[in-house]
Amino acid sequence: MKKILLIATGGTIASIQTENGMMPGLNGKELVEQVPDLGKICEIETVELMQLDSTNIQPAHWVEMANTVKENYSSYDGFVISHGTDTMAYSSAALYYMMENLSKPVIFTGSQLSLTEEGSDAPDNLVTAFTAAANAPAGVYLAFHGRLIQGNAAKKLYTENFYAFHSINVPEVAVLEHGTLSFNPEYDAYLEKHHRPTSSGELIVNDRLNTHVAVVELTPGFQKNYIKFLVEAGCLGIILKVFGSGGIPGVESPGNILPVIDYAVKKGVRVIATTQCIYDGVHMDRYEVGITAMKHGVEPGGDLTSEALTVKLMLELGKDRKE
Repeated sequence: MKKILLIATGGTIASIQTENGMMPGLNGKELVEQVPDLGKICEIETVELMQLDSTNIQPAHWVEMANTVKENYSSYDGFVISHGTDTMAYSSAALYYMMENLSKPVIFTGSQLSLTEEGSDAPDNLVTAFTAAANAPAGVYLAFHGRLIQGNAAKKLYTENFYAFHSINVPEVAVLEHGTLSFNPEYDAYLEKHHRPTSSGELIVNDRLNTHVAVVELTPGFQKNYIKFLVEAGCLGIILKVFGSGGIPGVESPGNILPVIDYAVKKGVRVIATTQCIYDGVHMDRYEVGITAMKHGVEPGGDLTSEALTVKLMLELGKDRKE
């Protein structure tokens, strides 16, 4: 049997009822003990990293998660990270980009209901995650509702529905059917098309993150000085959630924000556009408003989620940190 390490970080999956509402209270060993079927899948050991509602997860915690994998790398065949759902898409994207030469599976999972609640989705999600950790190819993934999603493509679309996470602009990796992972041939075709490099060499954790990044959503009537305030406050990167396939108000609009974008770019701030739509990404070379914005220094974010773009930009800016 494969030997898998569960890295427990808290979240709804580990929550218990208190006088102040649900909060993490179960440790990793207790999670495993309450789902006996996990013992049929692999040999499991646990490490208690933190007990946090994922609302409180910060970039420094991503570094702790990645380094825990690295510190235990030679002793296990794969890793499962139990995590709260609210920021799990950020964490899975973070480790997806932070870990180079990864030759083992790292699987994030959580649940919409605590393991202690009747009808919880936690047992099924844990079974999916450990099955993936024992059978999936190397990489960072998110396991939820019987599905395996590439780590930088996951997005939480529902606050209560068990099918909470969807794969955005990337085919699902696999589906758990009758205890077996059925891998998606469309995902294999996706990998072949995108020429993902093979893993080789020693595992590297890129842990230099510059967190001076903000996500800003445009609205009709958006006040352009908001961007200027961010720049003056020390922001070094802005993920700009634009209209449709790349619409940014320009010179023909009373809401023209191109001058303040010029100001930001001249100050060395990177401005990256992503769509407010869920699917299909930005295509800024299609309309005049997008083409003009690119001429003013806006970078298209392609079809990545805002979560993935935020983490990716933090890492790219982190490479330039002098501290």
